[in-house]
This record gives sequence, C-alpha cells and structure tokens, in this order.
Amino acid sequence: MEAKTSQEPTKIKRGWKVWLVYFMLAFFSYILNVAGPAVAYLRDEINLSFTQSGLHTSALALGLIAMGIFGHFALKRLPEWKALGIGGIGMGLGGLLLVLGNQPAMTLTGLFIMGAVGAFIVATNPAILADEMGNRSPIGVSEANTLSSLLSILAPVAVGFFASRAVTWRPAVYIVTTLAFLIGVWILVAPQFSWKITKSREFEFTKNNKLPGKVWLFWTVLVISVSIEFCLIYWASDYLQAHLAMTKDSATQWVSLFLVGMVIGRYAGSLLLKKYDRFLILFASLAIGALGYAIFWLSGSQVVALIGLLLAGLGVANFYATSITLIFDAAGPARAAAGSVATLASGVAIFSLPFVLGSLADLIGIQKAMLVVAVLFVIQAILLLYGKKMIDENTA
Repeated sequence: MEAKTSQEPTKIKRGWKVWLVYFMLAFFSYILNVAGPAVAYLRDEINLSFTQSGLHTSALALGLIAMGIFGHFALKRLPEWKALGIGGIGMGLGGLLLVLGNQPAMTLTGLFIMGAVGAFIVATNPAILADEMGNRSPIGVSEANTLSSLLSILAPVAVGFFASRAVTWRPAVYIVTTLAFLIGVWILVAPQFSWKITKSREFEFTKNNKLPGKVWLFWTVLVISVSIEFCLIYWASDYLQAHLAMTKDSATQWVSLFLVGMVIGRYAGSLLLKKYDRFLILFASLAIGALGYAIFWLSGSQVVALIGLLLAGLGVANFYATSITLIFDAAGPARAAAGSVATLASGVAIFSLPFVLGSLADLIGIQKAMLVVAVLFVIQAILLLYGKKMIDENTA
C-alpha cells in the first residue's frame, strides 16, 4: 500500500487530449521543416530565383512574427482549445494554397497563412497541457517538443520520397496539413471543447514589465541560434547539389541527417544540463556545431560532408533551449514578456537570414553564400563570451 502511494506522484496523466496537443504541435513543427525542401522543387516548377526561394521561406517566418505581435489580442478572446483548432484550420488552408499554387503570389500567401494562423498551436499548447496535466505539464511540453523533433526528421525524407516515387512532392505537404485541418474543424464543433474562456491565463503576455538590457543580448543569441539552424535546414540541400553533384532527391533526403543530429543532441543536452553549467554546454555545442559545419563546407566527399552535417545538427541542437532559459532568467519577473520576445526571435531569424543567404547565392553562388553560417558562428561565440562575463560580474 505504501509502495503504491509513493509511486503515485510519479504517474503522468496522458489522456487523448494530451496526445492531440502533442500531434498538433508536431504537425506544425513538421511544416516548418518541410517548407525548405518543398520550395526547392517549386523553384524548378515556377522558375523561382534563389532570392524568390528565400522569400518563400521568409513568408512562413513573417507569419510567425505577425502572430507574435498581434496574436495576443485574439488569444485574449478565444478559449485555448478553440485557438488550437483555428491553428489547425490555418495550416490546412495555407497548405492548400501552397500545393495548388502555380505562381509566387499564391504559394507565398499559403506559407504566410500557415505561419500566422498555425502559430496559434505554438501559443496555446503550454496552457492546454497545464490544464490537462497539472504540475506535470513541463514534462508534457518536453515530450511534445521531442515528438516534434522526431516528426521534423521525416519532412525532407517525405518530400524526396514522394518526388522520386510519385507524381509530385505535394503529398508530403497536404497529408499533414489535411490532418491538421480536419482535427481543427473537429475541435471547433465538438462539444468536448468549450467556448467558455477560463480566468486562468498563466501563459498570457505581460505588457507592464520592462525587460532589462541583458535580455536583448540573449535575445540576439537566440536569433543567431535559430538563424544557423534554419540556414542549414533550408540551404544544405542546394549546397549538396551544387558543390558535391548530389541528385536533388538524394540531397533533399540526406538533409534529414542534420535533424537526426538535433534529436540526439537535444536528448543528450537534457541529461548534461542536469550536471553541468549552461554556458559549458553552450560552448561545447558551439565547438561541435562549428566543427561539423567546417567539415560540411570544406569537404569534397559526399560521405564526409554528410558526417559534417550530422555533427552540425548535434551541436546546434542545444542552442535554442539553452538560450531560452538565459532569456527567462535575465527577464526576472517579466517572464510572459520574455516568452513574447522569444517567439519574435524565432520569426525574425527564420524571416531574415535564409532570405539573405538566398540573395547572396544569386550574386556569388551557393558555396560562398554558405559562409554566412560561419560568420554567425563567430558572432555567436563573441556574444556568449560577453554574456557569460556579464553574468559572472553580477554574481561576483
């Protein structure tokens, strides 16, 4: 009897609603990672330049930015579950425009809608998991993001698979977006999900608390972290094709090695952070990521370059989560405001840097343009050294 009682606190409630949130977040993460490989095929179909391709990936991020700035007003008036459902519907409608579009205006609009409306899923899942799992919700958030990482690995593989074995790459997009749409419609109409707004708003944005200056230092670290990640996700395939003569289908699928490295790195990082200082983990990750990138960029062998890509993912994996904790610690009591600017950081990074890299590729070629990533690694190292110095001085 006592043994059973002692084990009860360790039990985690994962009802069907929890799994529903897990998969909706995983679907959105999948879409973030499927955009780059899909646009690589769109470029040939509707004659896009590298600059226009970069603009497509930026459209998705611009939607995230719009959600980060204006979404708060809608979230105050919607129950979290209904907002989640609207996010699924937005993914479905945006995905439809993307796969049916035969001109940039349609495909750009589709990606923007998926980013802006689909981001409701990101904004609401922590609050829903708190309602469903209570004080075990942090475990739920971690599990949801782990599933998201695993599903993201399939994105480039699915695009390459359908492109090589089916008529088109499009099923890799519309299978997932259609599922999200159907679930979203069901959430909106099903009586199990109430339209009543609860008084508890633990995850609302805070407007009254000003953020200290060091928050913006670590915000910049986060922007660069996400920029490195998505520059490699979006442009590694083109680099492998242009520099190492890899076929488009193979290059698109092998980019998943970067995501495999990220999954392994995130799991290892979650264990190491329990024992070691965050900055030690960040500097070690930076070294591994930079080494992997250098091998990837310098190698003339496909196999060696892919090993470098795997190592780069292993290192980059811990940038995001660790940078987030630094932002929240620096923010002090203004944690909701910190969450808002962290969301904007992701949108700004995905919006700007892949587009800049694509524009440079049009001017100087993809190989030289990829040196943008090397510059980002250097800036990241400088900012982290300065940030650690600031924290050490404050604690001295």
